[in-house]
Amino acid sequence: MKKLLLLLAVAFSATVVTYAQKFGHFNSSSFIDGMPAVKEVEKTLDAEQSRIESTVATLNEDFQKMYQEYQQKGPQMTEADQMQKEQELQEAYQKIQQYVQVSRQELVQKQRELMAPIMQKLMTAIQEVGVENNFLYIFEEKGGLTPYVSTTKSTDITPLVKKKLGM
Repeated sequence: MKKLLLLLAVAFSATVVTYAQKFGHFNSSSFIDGMPAVKEVEKTLDAEQSRIESTVATLNEDFQKMYQEYQQKGPQMTEADQMQKEQELQEAYQKIQQYVQVSRQELVQKQRELMAPIMQKLMTAIQEVGVENNFLYIFEEKGGLTPYVSTTKSTDITPLVKKKLGM
């Protein structure tokens, strides 16, 4: 009889421990898309992108003028002058390509820099919700790293994090 009671007590405590573990999930895009700071980052990046596109357009126009001039005057030029003009055209084209490449890298870097504090704020809010609500794990629902989330056995912490972020 004692063994049966002990066995039942162990089974009951294992069940209680299993059910006491809380899991949470969230969809980060529901935060990021609605955060005013993200809208400001997008505005800044759009302005930078427009500036880059304007500069590239100007560089392309200059290149086109140089090329048209070469086509018109090329037959009348000496071979040495033609080679020099072709070298100038090639250098101008490479300058455009290099500018585009460097600008893209700088834009990505700027995005990372501007988004870093926003992502840190989001992660801090998620961690605080986890601690305050005794979650064992919190998973990103749409991040591609969590192949399955049971919405009946896991709590959607999105409203709690939004409240923490003041959204």
